[in-house]
Amino acid sequence: MNKLLYISDQEEYSENGTISTLFDNYLREYWEVDIVYFTPYKHSLQKKLNHIIVPTSKRKNLIKYLDRKIGLLQYDFMFIRNKKDILFEALKYKNDFKYKVGYRVSYPKKYHKLKSINFYTPKFIIGKLMYNFKIKKRDKLINECDLFLPASNEAKDKFYPNINIDSFPIFIGLDPDILTNHQINKSEVTNFINVGTIDKLRKFNIVLDAFNSLESKNWILHIITTDKDYLNRLLKHYTGIKEKIVIHTIYKAEDRKNKINECDVGIALLPPIDLYDTVIANKVIDYYNSGIPTIMTSNEKNHSIFFEDEAYFSKFIASDIKIKFEDIINKEKVKKGVEIVKEYKGDDKDKNA
Repeated sequence: MNKLLYISDQEEYSENGTISTLFDNYLREYWEVDIVYFTPYKHSLQKKLNHIIVPTSKRKNLIKYLDRKIGLLQYDFMFIRNKKDILFEALKYKNDFKYKVGYRVSYPKKYHKLKSINFYTPKFIIGKLMYNFKIKKRDKLINECDLFLPASNEAKDKFYPNINIDSFPIFIGLDPDILTNHQINKSEVTNFINVGTIDKLRKFNIVLDAFNSLESKNWILHIITTDKDYLNRLLKHYTGIKEKIVIHTIYKAEDRKNKINECDVGIALLPPIDLYDTVIANKVIDYYNSGIPTIMTSNEKNHSIFFEDEAYFSKFIASDIKIKFEDIINKEKVKKGVEIVKEYKGDDKDKNA
């Protein structure tokens, strides 16, 4: 049986869907998998079953450190998630330890940061030059690997067009083992929920504009985010609906799932830019794992995963979103998602969700 060492960029006890579901669960039916996590709270390596906990202070010269502690000749493959400094070191020693190297990317953060800067400022011009320089270095490094693991084929084509090694996209998806049967709320009030980052690039003001224009008052918007400062500044412009918005502080995945399950419809409305049009948002999977439907941006990627009767699709325009919200507030129509859970728990489906 092949043996894989997966070096994550996560801290101990962090909860990441792809790592937990794919690498720490299903893949272990076919491979032996050890996963490296990091912690700033320990000073020596610890092993808990197949989890290897490494002090953050040992990240520099990590490969040599791991070889001293656990021995690397036992591994056939080494996958690195996101961290290019660790990838550089892994490639440096791959011939010594005879493992093949895979590089897994979850999100083009540098592109996100660059897109957040005003195009007509010196900061953007400098940022663009630095971005191009770093991307060339990144691509050179990835092309020295044996396998590239992008988030989707579309993301690979858009953000990594110069990668010429074998690629295998790692899609996020529903986990049949944790799907929840959601009971439709019989109250007259429709509970919407938005989970995740809220920042300038995501233009959440468009969603708030749609809520602000609703004639119906039979709704509540729940928000789970760590970006409370930005959100509170944004809400100052929406005093008319502020009392209908509830902000939650939730860190544990199980608590987040329970709150989602209390609601009726998830919101995954994102502006039509390459960053959001090439992957399925993580929050979509959170919603459907809890059996609630999602209103999401109408784009090619979302339509390739979900059928029309499995989600609500809307253009990223306040007037279109308003119409969908009005439709959703009719409780008879909040049934998608519940059916998806039933389908995934029973029948196989020729889709990637």
